[in-house]
Amino acid sequence: MTILAMDTWQFFIDIMQFLLPAVIVFLVTYFVLKKMLDEDFKRKELKAKTERSSELNAIRLQAYERFTILLERIRLDSLVLRLADPAKSASEFRFILSQSIHDEFNHNISQQLYVSEQAWQMIKLSKEEALQIIAKCFSEMSETAVATDLGKAILTTLENSQSNMPQATIGFLKKELELVF
Repeated sequence: MTILAMDTWQFFIDIMQFLLPAVIVFLVTYFVLKKMLDEDFKRKELKAKTERSSELNAIRLQAYERFTILLERIRLDSLVLRLADPAKSASEFRFILSQSIHDEFNHNISQQLYVSEQAWQMIKLSKEEALQIIAKCFSEMSETAVATDLGKAILTTLENSQSNMPQATIGFLKKELELVF
């Protein structure tokens, strides 16, 4: 071998003595820092999810509260007593009752995102049942009937009815709420 070849070989060994430890230190540092940063990211992500979950639970609880208020407000016995006006005709009173139910329902419609599909279906059924009772009682009225006549007919129908959909739905919402929270 020539002297030049030996010097090259020695030069290569000298460089490797410096590079190899440097590469090892770099790799160890890289993997330790990567692991620390990954753990920190996971911790921050978990914290953010927990905060979002907490906010979502508050919104969901509010939705259950609002639907309970909706169901109480569209209960026909309280609605008839709250909106009764003897000066109105049965036709006007039917419109007022129906409009009140629609308004309450439409005001809370976006809350359906936060309850189960079954709860939402029961809420819609409660609304529809109330509207059907109003329509049925109104169809049995004479053209000269006044609001008090329609109100009495609705209250009588409610007394004779086995169904109380708003109360059943409120009961369902309470049970669902216990399961969710």
